[in-house]
Amino acid sequence: MIGNAVINKETDSKGAFDYFWTHALIADETIHAIHKFCNFSPDTRRTAPKCDNALNEASLTVEELDVYNIYAPLCFSSSVTPTPKSPLIENFDPCTSNYVEAYLNNLEIASEGVFNQILSLAKRWLGLCSGDIDGVVPVTSTRYSLKKLKLKVKTSWRAWMLNCEVGGYTVMYDHNLTFATVRGAGHEVPSYQPARALEMIKNFLKGLHLPPI
Repeated sequence: MIGNAVINKETDSKGAFDYFWTHALIADETIHAIHKFCNFSPDTRRTAPKCDNALNEASLTVEELDVYNIYAPLCFSSSVTPTPKSPLIENFDPCTSNYVEAYLNNLEIASEGVFNQILSLAKRWLGLCSGDIDGVVPVTSTRYSLKKLKLKVKTSWRAWMLNCEVGGYTVMYDHNLTFATVRGAGHEVPSYQPARALEMIKNFLKGLHLPPI
């Protein structure tokens, strides 16, 4: 299973700026300029000045946001610790990445071979997932990339459920490829929606479809 994956430079870039515009983060004039003057093809050696201006404008507009979750609060702590310093009042801790960095750099954890166990999981199907409030590799980028593969749809786009609520949306393609979104999740899906992430991963490992309505 691949989460919020960088797949194709051209579609990833186009999808990111389209996502910013559809979520009211950048101006109409900015997205129009990007569509008109920018060519995100990997064969493009030099960007047009008007494209550079539009991209700079878009970047400046979103620079005060956490683009890993466009609705999340910011982390203002520069210290790195393996656990939160105090109990959390809200469900989301914007400093989570600090704790993860410290945890993964722990030599005892690294020596346990956890990562090798994960990498050794060999499955005959592929799952792609996207948190729908991730602005780094947004759902639009992934959908554009999937469209470029020209795969045949086996099971149409539908909602999937958890605890009587919509957990996200999913579609199945040929070649055993399933794409699923996770509602209310940012780039690191389990950090924002742990229950929905767990449901998705469990079903994937069991070779099951996500629960329908």
